[in-house]
Amino acid sequence: MTEAEVIEIFKALSVTSRVRIIRLIRERQLCVNALAIRLGISPSAVSQHLKVLKKCHLVYAERYGSIMHYRVNNQVMHDFSVAVEDMLTGNQKPWKPSLKSKI
Repeated sequence: MTEAEVIEIFKALSVTSRVRIIRLIRERQLCVNALAIRLGISPSAVSQHLKVLKKCHLVYAERYGSIMHYRVNNQVMHDFSVAVEDMLTGNQKPWKPSLKSKI
């Protein structure tokens, strides 16, 4: 994971609703309307948050008929947690080069 990718994930997770979305879909997939009901926000607001989370690859969508269901990308979450742990423990490996930020 590049330094820019880690920074973009931190930015994406700096919004409470996005963290709540991650918590809701980490173990089971949900559609936009189900997320909106659970979060108490509009479906369009949920869609905007999901767009940011998808852009940094934290979530992905699967289509079931006409409805998109969202899930956490466990590999990216793992890579992010390893990068953060390495930063916090001083075991930071050299960052991979990155051209520019994604968000």
